[in-house]
Amino acid sequence: MSKSGVYLVSSTPVDADRGTKPGYNSTSVDAHKRNHQVYDNSVFTNSEEKATYSEANGIVLEFEKVRPSKPYRGMGKEDLLYFSSQPFWRRLRMICVAIVLIGWVALIITVAALVLAYPRCREAPSRSWWQAEAVYRVYVPSFKDSNGDGIGDLKGIESKLDYIKDQGFGVISLSPIYATADTESNPTFDDFRAGNDLAVTDHKAVGGVYGTLGDIDSLVAAVHDRGMYLVLDFIPGVTGTTHAWFSESRNNGSERRNFYVWAGKASDADPPNNWVGNVLHYVWAGKASDADPPNNWKSHFGIPAWTKDSIRQQFYLHQFASDTPDLNLRSAAVREELEDILTFWLDRDIDGFNIRDPGFIFEDFDLRNNTVKPGITSPGNAYTDYQPIHTSGQPEVYGLLEEWRMMLRAHNKTATEKVLLTNVDGALDISRIYSFCDRSGVQMPLNTGFLTTTSCNGACVTKLVSDWMGKTPSGKWATWMGGDNYDRIFTTFNASYVEAFMTLSFLLPGTPVLYYGDEIGAQNIGSGSAMTAARNGTSRGIMTWNANSTQDGFCDNCTNIWTSVMSRAEQQRGPTSDYIKELVTLRRKVSFKSGEYSRALVDDDVFSFVREVDGEPGYLVAINFGPNKVSRDFIGSHDTISPEGVIAMTRGTAYSVDDKVNPAKLEIEAYGAVVVSWDYVAKEL
Repeated sequence: MSKSGVYLVSSTPVDADRGTKPGYNSTSVDAHKRNHQVYDNSVFTNSEEKATYSEANGIVLEFEKVRPSKPYRGMGKEDLLYFSSQPFWRRLRMICVAIVLIGWVALIITVAALVLAYPRCREAPSRSWWQAEAVYRVYVPSFKDSNGDGIGDLKGIESKLDYIKDQGFGVISLSPIYATADTESNPTFDDFRAGNDLAVTDHKAVGGVYGTLGDIDSLVAAVHDRGMYLVLDFIPGVTGTTHAWFSESRNNGSERRNFYVWAGKASDADPPNNWVGNVLHYVWAGKASDADPPNNWKSHFGIPAWTKDSIRQQFYLHQFASDTPDLNLRSAAVREELEDILTFWLDRDIDGFNIRDPGFIFEDFDLRNNTVKPGITSPGNAYTDYQPIHTSGQPEVYGLLEEWRMMLRAHNKTATEKVLLTNVDGALDISRIYSFCDRSGVQMPLNTGFLTTTSCNGACVTKLVSDWMGKTPSGKWATWMGGDNYDRIFTTFNASYVEAFMTLSFLLPGTPVLYYGDEIGAQNIGSGSAMTAARNGTSRGIMTWNANSTQDGFCDNCTNIWTSVMSRAEQQRGPTSDYIKELVTLRRKVSFKSGEYSRALVDDDVFSFVREVDGEPGYLVAINFGPNKVSRDFIGSHDTISPEGVIAMTRGTAYSVDDKVNPAKLEIEAYGAVVVSWDYVAKEL
């Protein structure tokens, strides 16, 4: 058979048993063609080929793959895998993977750092109940009579709890309710009018005219059922002369002989005991032979502060009335008795105490004379003729206040924190009252600055606020009082000014304290010495409940009451009580309850400030304490005040709630107030 075609002849012998080895490809011609491209009947290959011929198999092609020396465009899978397995490309791949992983880690770290570093919305600080609630101060005899005897009592207060709560108050502070010589079961009105609620005869008993221990327990339960709190007055510095302690102390041989501050030279031949040395330095024993008081100390009531006792024949100290002798708080036995009294009331679930007159509970150890004030050439019995450097503000006060605070904390049997309030009369250092020796003192010293002034414009308000805020240590709490044993605020100022003051006291950081009746514009009552002397009965008028009923609703089926019904200020723009409710509602916003305080624009008429907290709307409170209408630009007075504001509350302006305003031009009438809010804007880095 003839053969024709192309013959491939190898000049190199081929081993028949070579077969297929690694790196070689042995195929038939057909397989060979499938692995090559054919153009113009020519076969092009990138392999070195060898051919053999045998009778059995015919032509057999063997070829060895020849690898390119470097990668090329369009390489096949086999070459791609070959080159990709080379060390260089493996290292390159690892480097690229490492770069990607490092990039991801760096990105995550960067994002986390930005989240941590970027200003976040801080959680608003939590507030205790005595910080979150407003305080309603009640003078018990004048509030509400339940039994027709003409004197207010505990059951009367219990009957009006819903009224107090509806006004927006969560804390009730009661005037003294303890047994005194003038609170027996059936005192005459004349005795009661002349009475002194500091002349306590039993700190663990309720005065008969006020009710019983059962009545106070019932009142406490009713207060707590409404989610409210009850605070009692605590009188640690004095008792009445009819107190059992004083009766015993008049006897030199009694264990309680040193319960009060006695002075005078002893004339007895024998000492009262076997003590050696200068014990209780100023406490003398024996019958006194001195005819004159031991020093020049004067009572707050314009009489000498010393009275000679007819039985003991020594002088006892009384910085107030002669029927309220001063306790000797340097005596450990006296302090133990006082702690026992606090424990007694804590066991009855009282929520706290208002400590009365702590500035006068200690006096100079050596009984040194007080200094006459400069300019007084002929000092008399007037308390104001002297500088009471030895009868007030003694350093021992602060430590004792802290002891009581720690005692309340240790005794607390519930989750409710117990609170201590106190007035700051008596040359006390306010910052030391709050915290002494880096420990916790009284939570709420009471600020009476506004109650001792008769005229106060914007500049005056700025000073009063700045002085108190400056004396309040960081992290401590302020208070703003509207009344108590002072002239009624509606007697001192007109109704519009009082509402401006209330705007200030309810919206500043701190707790507002309102005196009963101020929500309806109560004014002073009476005249003459019985009502204007130290008892300060002018501010204690009978509460008006219903002006069209007998005794204005103070009592049912009674013909006489112990004092006069309060007069009321004319309300030109609606009841003040409605405005107080608005203020209480606004005060519960997070920015007012927990926000920061920053003073904004102030001048001779205007006092303004900003309240704000992260994540909540900001507020500008602008009050005109001047007698004329003003227009002011508040933009720039604080860096967060927005030009796009909304009226949140207004009094004495042409604006209405929800009006859009620009704080660049706010108009406020005389003694008016406006509160502008704006949305929170996150601070940029």
